[in-house]
Amino acid sequence: MTFPPPLRSRQVCLQMTGFTRCVQFSLMFLIAVVLIPALLQAQQNSGSEGTAHSEAQIEFFENRVRPILIQRCIECHGAEKQEAGLRVDSLNELLKGGDSGRAIVPGNSSKSLFIQAIRHENEIEMPPDGKLSELEIAGFQQWVDEGAVWPTAKAPLPKSTIVEAAKTHWAFLPRVRIEAPNETDAWVRNSIDAFVLRTLRKNGLSPSAEADRRTLIRRASFTLTGLPPTAEEVAKFVEDPDPLAYEKLVDNLLDSLGYGEHWARHWLDVARYSDTKGYVYAREERFWTNAWAYRDWVVRAMNIDMPYDRFLLLQIAADQISDRSSHDLAAMGFLTLGRRFLGVRRDVIDDRIDVVSRGTMGLTVSCARCHDHKYDPIPTADYYSLYGVFDSCVEEQTVLSENIDDESFRAELQKRQAKLNEALTKATLESTKRIRERVADYLFAQSELNKYPADGFDQVFQKNDLLPAIVRNWSRFLRAAEINEDPVFSIWLRCAQFPSDQFAESAANLIAKVQLNGSANPLIVRALSNPPKSFRECCDQYGKVFADVDQEWCATIDLAVAKNRSGPGELTDPNAEEIRRVLYGDVLYEKPGPCRIPKGPISHSETYFDSDTLTELWKLQG
Repeated sequence: MTFPPPLRSRQVCLQMTGFTRCVQFSLMFLIAVVLIPALLQAQQNSGSEGTAHSEAQIEFFENRVRPILIQRCIECHGAEKQEAGLRVDSLNELLKGGDSGRAIVPGNSSKSLFIQAIRHENEIEMPPDGKLSELEIAGFQQWVDEGAVWPTAKAPLPKSTIVEAAKTHWAFLPRVRIEAPNETDAWVRNSIDAFVLRTLRKNGLSPSAEADRRTLIRRASFTLTGLPPTAEEVAKFVEDPDPLAYEKLVDNLLDSLGYGEHWARHWLDVARYSDTKGYVYAREERFWTNAWAYRDWVVRAMNIDMPYDRFLLLQIAADQISDRSSHDLAAMGFLTLGRRFLGVRRDVIDDRIDVVSRGTMGLTVSCARCHDHKYDPIPTADYYSLYGVFDSCVEEQTVLSENIDDESFRAELQKRQAKLNEALTKATLESTKRIRERVADYLFAQSELNKYPADGFDQVFQKNDLLPAIVRNWSRFLRAAEINEDPVFSIWLRCAQFPSDQFAESAANLIAKVQLNGSANPLIVRALSNPPKSFRECCDQYGKVFADVDQEWCATIDLAVAKNRSGPGELTDPNAEEIRRVLYGDVLYEKPGPCRIPKGPISHSETYFDSDTLTELWKLQG
């Protein structure tokens, strides 16, 4: 990484306020106190023996060697099974080898049996299910030739130890003011100079001569705007007799539009800014057509020297801030301008947790998605607390300004948006109606989930097909019903566990017991008073009850409309209302139910529609 030459000016250091000045100050401090001593120490240590493995070697092993060993070799040569007496899950096992002898010779791939085997030489062919690619083979060969580096990871610390260690780790402690060293020298004009001079003197070095004005203006211009000064600007600065000419030059550059444009790019890297959404299988528009709004907001924030706390607050929660401007909503591109991960919501949320935690705190909180963090005090519970926050949010597009000069453009845009909304509403109503009509089929599908893969994005569905996304939606709903002892599904949940050859007898005993204790919804008990002989029959009986309640609800709505009244909030019979809420959701408690389609962009609900409908919706959105 190449840093521009640091600025040396008392006035610059004293005038830097807000976020953008802090960035500049931090970089100068990094160069003076961290980078220069590190480079000097490295120079002194050159030629001495370094660490056992370089970072590049470890990274090569973890990216090019270990994954292939796990994917293609461990199954037959791991801890549980050792074909030909060979294990490949540690360096010691590879060095020991198997029945044919030592598997690898570090530093000499040509004499390593392992390399011969993956190259299919000397009548040895591994893996037996297909040869590795030439790139993969070359990676193993390079790994062996470079000494077969196999990093030994330290065992994770106990959780209690991590928490205790965090109490004294510098990254988790309050900031401490460091007093500048007392260096008496005319060269020292501010506290940063004092730190630099002390380190230079420690290493027997002296400061460089002060740069001439032509060099200064080029350094300042490149550092603050990323652009060279014009010939006229150089000549004017060189000839300026004002003793504060340099300080005024820096102030002008800090106030220029180019300053924000140049320094915003560093934050945009942190925010993983992109104009595209990643791979979207050509169905969704892969470009973020309005990504520039967030980019321009960041540039403006830099140029107006927005305080850092405000800068973060607006990017994380602008929609919750009362004193924002309409344009500040663009700041939330920090969260939304990320990859779409083929519409997989859990991965989108993980990306947002990562950009917030790593971007603002420098902590890899995403590690806790699968386990308590091994070295930092971040438990999985914290990760899923953040997950719950993001999972309860709804993403929507917002017009930042109604001041569109082109009236014909605005009219056509509204016309197209209305057409998309009309089609989406119609498709949603039709799809939810089909779901309500096929409750029995979706209940029976729970007994054969293998037929409905959750990630079947490449499947083509007709209107009369059961949709895997809805089958899985019912699965989640029924799991919650079991946990909450839902009286509507208590009988079905028990019946789903009965073996087919004992189903009739078990179901009869269950119905008799439920009729006595009254633990189930009476409408369901009445419908199953003639006990089902099979699980399919049980599902059909449930479907009949739901169909009757749905018919009653629709008739109630139609009657209200005919009398020019708004529809009722619920059915008068509480037992029927309990079933209606499953079909239509519980608006009062914001429980969508298994028959509802989520609101939001099509990418969030595409799996709830048949293929022809989905194609039409994507065209309208495009």
